[in-house]
Amino acid sequence: MKTVREIAEFVGGTLKGDADQHIHGVGSLDHAGPGELTYAESTYLDRLAATGASCVLVAEGEYPDRTVILVDNPRLAFARAAQWLAPAPSPAAGIHPEALVQRDAVVAPDAAVGAWTLIEHGAHVGRRTVVYPGCYVGAGSRIGDDCVVFPRAVIYPGVTVGDRTVIHAGVVLGADGFGFVPDGSRHVKVPQSGSVEIGSDVEIGANSCVDRAALDATSVGDGVKIDNLCQVGHNVRIGAHAIISAQTGVAGSTQIGGGSTIGGQVGIGDHCRIEEGAIIGSGGGIPSRKRIPGGVVYWGTPARPLSDVKLQQAHVARLPKMAEELKQLRAEVQALKDRLSD
Repeated sequence: MKTVREIAEFVGGTLKGDADQHIHGVGSLDHAGPGELTYAESTYLDRLAATGASCVLVAEGEYPDRTVILVDNPRLAFARAAQWLAPAPSPAAGIHPEALVQRDAVVAPDAAVGAWTLIEHGAHVGRRTVVYPGCYVGAGSRIGDDCVVFPRAVIYPGVTVGDRTVIHAGVVLGADGFGFVPDGSRHVKVPQSGSVEIGSDVEIGANSCVDRAALDATSVGDGVKIDNLCQVGHNVRIGAHAIISAQTGVAGSTQIGGGSTIGGQVGIGDHCRIEEGAIIGSGGGIPSRKRIPGGVVYWGTPARPLSDVKLQQAHVARLPKMAEELKQLRAEVQALKDRLSD
């Protein structure tokens, strides 16, 4: 439990109202109650008067009958304050009696390893890291400090994971990349002998997969956030702080620049280059070997600059009217022909 004054100091905001109120939790603007913190962005300020929250994070305004904290970015301040007020519960340190840890594996004394987890030869689990029940940590793999690996995640041999990274349930890191060469009668598998390197402060959503490289490494940079049900192919390189939304597939050897945003259900072909800060709208399709320039919004299949798509859609919307005009013009031309033939 914290006071409003403590929260204001933590988020670096300006407090207006009762500084000594105690806050024990967080809630939404519409459903928060006494003792809870919420936030209101500019488009929702009209709902602020009705909220039951004891304190509201806002960007501007005067609210003499309410306790508020003025901050530059209410949503960001709320995210940080919520983590501080209500940190996620963590299992006690130690190795569960029903976990199997090979003798030459290294598990930090303050790490937690759940039941039915197998940690293979030469693996390393860092300080304060939590590995939930039912996980597999392959030989020679390395998980950094302060990580969380949720149930049924599979980390293949030789995979490295940085610090403070979250791996959600069902994630598979290091499965073979999809590499085959036809010999005329069948597909010959290309050995996938590379590795996977996951940076620090990464979050990988449930049931997503990052394949090992054929050679070298598939790499996911620091701060990258990958949503649920995503596929990252072999030899892909994702730059720092990129965002990849659910059900997106990235084919082999593609490069995604730092700070890029990839919408949901996007398909990216092999050997593409998505430059820094590019934005791909949901459902977009990027053909193989295509380059997407940085700082530009692309959308559609095949993906094109959003400004072009909007113009094309405007023309498409006019097609019924143009068809009627064309029909009328044809009739007028035919009437002229009939008159001239007379």
